[in-house]
Amino acid sequence: MDKLLMGLSTTATGMLVVFAGLMILIGCIYVMTLFTARPKKKTPLPEPEVTSIEPVRSMLEKPSEEEDDQQVIAAIAAAVAMIWQGEGKTSGFVVRRVRRVSAGSARARAVREEQVYSRL
Repeated sequence: MDKLLMGLSTTATGMLVVFAGLMILIGCIYVMTLFTARPKKKTPLPEPEVTSIEPVRSMLEKPSEEEDDQQVIAAIAAAVAMIWQGEGKTSGFVVRRVRRVSAGSARARAVREEQVYSRL
């Protein structure tokens, strides 16, 4: 019985020491983030000008196989430039190549769509 009590007391002491150490570590990390965190600058995004709904409807239609790749590349580059300007970043970012991704499996397609729509 004496060995059992000694084992339980050793276990309880060890768990309390580990728990206290983790609490101290969490506190130190919290204090360090207070000193090193940089305030984020929020710049208001300019309101997009919508002149007609027809271009939007034409973009929602299924693209044909003969679609002009230059227009697609220009649209992607414009979207990336608008996002970077909204975040206040100015760099020499250039879209050099755009390639279509094959359909792949249903799981891969679902994961890709989830990644795209989670950013909206």
